Amino acid sequence: MNTTVIHHAGGVETFRGLRVKTASRRISATRRFRIFIELSDWDESAIRYGRKIDAFCWLIAGGTAALLVPVCFLVVR
Repeated sequence: MNTTVIHHAGGVETFRGLRVKTASRRISATRRFRIFIELSDWDESAIRYGRKIDAFCWLIAGGTAALLVPVCFLVVR
């Protein structure tokens, strides 16, 4: 659903710069992300699951190293 919005391109006194646009009522992804950061308790959840997050990050780092070590040997060779 769209809403008609009047956009002032210039000053209020000039009507030549007046444009009519349609604005969507759908919230943008960046605004939803900002609302999530401001209103949710994501930081407390990150602290609560800190050990699991650390283990997951070490698993990703180990997997990356396991994939890159053979590539490094092929490049040096």
